[in-house]
Amino acid sequence: VNSRLGELLPSIKTVPPGPRSLELAGRLRTVESRNITSFRRDFPIFWDQAAGSNILDVDGNIYVDLTSAFGVALAGHSHPSIRRAMEEQGRHLVHGMGDVHPSEPKVALMEELASLSPWKETRTVLASSGAEAIEIALKTAQLFPGKAGLIVFRGAYHG
Repeated sequence: VNSRLGELLPSIKTVPPGPRSLELAGRLRTVESRNITSFRRDFPIFWDQAAGSNILDVDGNIYVDLTSAFGVALAGHSHPSIRRAMEEQGRHLVHGMGDVHPSEPKVALMEELASLSPWKETRTVLASSGAEAIEIALKTAQLFPGKAGLIVFRGAYHG
């Protein structure tokens, strides 16, 4: 693969989804619940690798990722400093079951997040999806009884 992946403009060599994506989609349909991946005429496009703002699909097409992988890659895919931090933490402790057996990096992260808040006393809940964030917001709202209700967007997807 091009060593400049991450700095390139889009390059479409095969009309997406290409033959390899279509083959993988066919295989995925037989093993994954149908409510997970969207299968349409133009979808899914299977990713192979990513760097910076570029995505390389399994058919050799290069895209510019304008979604930051839904926020996961805000600093870019495979960002060197993030990769180094993950490698360092992975050598020490991959998963500490943070709700049950927290680790010092969790404390440091939450302290850093609290320091960014304009409020003196800040409590944080970590979540890994929009659905979890909405659930946390609803449960937090229930801590304040006597309020009239909740405002929601009908038909909106947040998770």
